[in-house]
Amino acid sequence: MRQPLKFPISDAVAAFGVQHRPAGVFEAAVQMADAERELGRLRPLGSVEDQGDRETVLGLYAQADKVLSAHAERVGSELRSLS
Repeated sequence: MRQPLKFPISDAVAAFGVQHRPAGVFEAAVQMADAERELGRLRPLGSVEDQGDRETVLGLYAQADKVLSAHAERVGSELRSLS
């Protein structure tokens, strides 16, 4: 998972970044952040239902990662992987 930012960015900077991304890429970034948050909530060796939920979230993460990886970023490119 990605490391959290070491410093907060202002709302104006975040809004500028959102305005200059395609809608699908922004939605994929939100989906990836939601998946990362959900993965942190699930227990690694939980019940069968938790394992199924984890697989579903990993699938959503992979789908969002595919969309984000296909979009070329001009500045601040970073690797998006779970490893």
